[in-house]
Amino acid sequence: ARISLLKIRPWKNSDSPQIVALIMAVLEKEFPQDQGAYPAEDLKDLAKTYGGVDDLFLVAEDDNLVVGTCGVKADGSKTAILRRFFVSSSHRGQGVGKGLLQEALSFCRKKGFREVVIRTSSAMEQAIRLCRSVGFEQDGDWSLGGVTLVRYRLKLS
Repeated sequence: ARISLLKIRPWKNSDSPQIVALIMAVLEKEFPQDQGAYPAEDLKDLAKTYGGVDDLFLVAEDDNLVVGTCGVKADGSKTAILRRFFVSSSHRGQGVGKGLLQEALSFCRKKGFREVVIRTSSAMEQAIRLCRSVGFEQDGDWSLGGVTLVRYRLKLS
């Protein structure tokens, strides 16, 4: 087994093509039915979408390759929304998602958010399991274009 060179860090402009490629590949391969629920508008200009003082976009990098993503977007002063939480299928089960989530939640606490919300498709079971394992609780679901979307909420102390 090779030594993992995993780093979790804020994204930089040069990551954009890899970020978009990773997210689109996961959606196309594993969740084709969910693509309509996740228009790619925010990915066209990450700097604009995640450029606010209370926003953050993280990447997990393994040997210069982006293998995971997680965005934090302020929704008012008390709530942050987790977005684009993806890990490449080749790197799942290795703590990549957990590392991204911990880093994102740490940022949210530092910024003084009271709660964190993630909206995801019910098909994204691994992400849901991970979120539940750190205390997220289901807070509603709805249908959109034949897909069940689920909202989870975590109260930060």
